[in-house]
Amino acid sequence: MIKKELGSILIFAVLMLSVILTITLTLASIFVPKLRSISETANSVKAIYAADSAIEWCLYGNRYPLAPLPSPTISDNASYKIYDAAGVEVANCSAQPLNYRTVGSYGGVNRSFEVSEL
Repeated sequence: MIKKELGSILIFAVLMLSVILTITLTLASIFVPKLRSISETANSVKAIYAADSAIEWCLYGNRYPLAPLPSPTISDNASYKIYDAAGVEVANCSAQPLNYRTVGSYGGVNRSFEVSEL
């Protein structure tokens, strides 16, 4: 009688391991994206600073066209791009009209600001 029931313990153990594995994989699929977004927060802040520097440079150039500043220098391998109203990348902001979008990039994260005159 005992020999007939030995296989049931093995089946029970496999079922329990399957349940534990399913729970572990479900929790991992929930928490891994959260951990990734937390680690990208620092990169996001640096990308925002790069975009903000570029848009502030455009605003200053629009307000004081006779006293131009050199383009912003960004450290830490962050970069920025400036786009006009048509979506074409431009090297610098002209005085009029003030319709620009700046995109700051750092560590694979992009953040942008836009300024438009009505």
